[in-house]
Formats: sequence, C-alpha cells, structure tokens
Amino acid sequence: MRILLQNPETKLYICPKENWTPSAHLAHDFHHSQKALDFVRRQNLKDVQLVVRFEDSQWDEIVPLPLVVAALAPRVSAQVGTN
Repeated sequence: MRILLQNPETKLYICPKENWTPSAHLAHDFHHSQKALDFVRRQNLKDVQLVVRFEDSQWDEIVPLPLVVAALAPRVSAQVGTN
C-alpha cells in the first residue's frame, strides 16, 4: 500500500523534492496518512487529495482533504496522544 498526495484538477502527484509528476510510481510515498496530513499543513497546500494505492488497483481509494482537516491535523494528533 502507498499513501500519495495528488492535485485533483491536474491529477499530478507530489514527488520527492516537492515537485509534481503524472506517475503514481514516481510519487512520494508518505507511508502513513498522518505524515501526508502533516506535509499538507507544513507546505500550506490547497486542493490536494490523499490517494491510497494498492497493488490491486481495484482497491485504490481517493480521499479529498478539506482545508479544515489539514489545518486541524496537529491538534487531533495531540489530543489522541494525551488519552
């Protein structure tokens, strides 16, 4: 499984060194959704979606990232860690 970030309009993926690529194979794998959310927040990205890619593409999932979710990611993590 790979966790990627994609621009929903251009269908380009974030790749290493913060460039964009049309290839999911060259895209940066965040390995965990929280790492992807942290990246979105740090880079102040807008109009991105989380793409979960599996070896069998029939199971691939695309999750739109509302700006509110990306902005709240650090607070949610902190609250979960305190319980």
